[in-house]
Amino acid sequence: MDALVLSARRKGSPVVVGLDPDPRHLPPEMHGLPEAEAAREFCLGVLEATAPEAAAVKLQSAYFERLGAPGAVLYAELLRAAADLDLPTIADVKRGDIGPVAAAYAEAHLSVYGATSVTVNPYMGADAVVPFLDEARRVGAGGGAFVLVATSNPSAAELQNSSEPPLYEAAARLVAGLGRPGETGYPDAGAVVGATRPEVGWGVRELLPDALFLAPGYGAQRGDAANVRALLDARGAGVLVNSSRGILRAFEGTETGYKDAARAATRRMRADLEAAGVRA
Repeated sequence: MDALVLSARRKGSPVVVGLDPDPRHLPPEMHGLPEAEAAREFCLGVLEATAPEAAAVKLQSAYFERLGAPGAVLYAELLRAAADLDLPTIADVKRGDIGPVAAAYAEAHLSVYGATSVTVNPYMGADAVVPFLDEARRVGAGGGAFVLVATSNPSAAELQNSSEPPLYEAAARLVAGLGRPGETGYPDAGAVVGATRPEVGWGVRELLPDALFLAPGYGAQRGDAANVRALLDARGAGVLVNSSRGILRAFEGTETGYKDAARAATRRMRADLEAAGVRA
């Protein structure tokens, strides 16, 4: 995960800006535009506004897939735009297939579209993860795969805590056995660990002392900076914190333009994390 870690250190920021262009939550000036055009203008504006404050950007592929062919074009354009701003990217695709299918997904997102990293569902075991790591290593862009380990959604515990030992521990051990460390010391197999269940996150960190975590759930899902602290490694780092709705919808209910609102929300998040001792 060298590209992400080095960007976070360079910016002094662990913030990941999530791009989830929901047509129901776009600025008033974009109402009436074709959906793909409105999403393009909005996402490019948010990228430009938040790039100085963010370590990386995460694109939720579902919002682009629902736009059809124009969405695929936009997805590729935004990945290039982020690269031009020197922002590494995380393709939030949560793929979970195996064999040639997994390899095709990996090649599509890491090579054809050009994302730095991806999110992967490990339910089918190492076979679902290794093709993504192989492709990331082949591309050599300093990225890798963030494996779903302990997610931030309310019903996650119904499955992830349903066995003894819990499934999230099995997922963590899978991650531990697959990654290869890069120049920063972090392996290219990282973990998605939500900021909403710090007691679980603390346990996952014990199993993955050296891994880079991607932490969703900050803000809109009620995760906070104090929760993120439970995820830090022994160096007081090792966590990238994502916010999507809290940044993208910051303009709602205000008279502030969406770019200024997104920039201000990202700065507040960065300051909040820094005050809690969460550093890049």
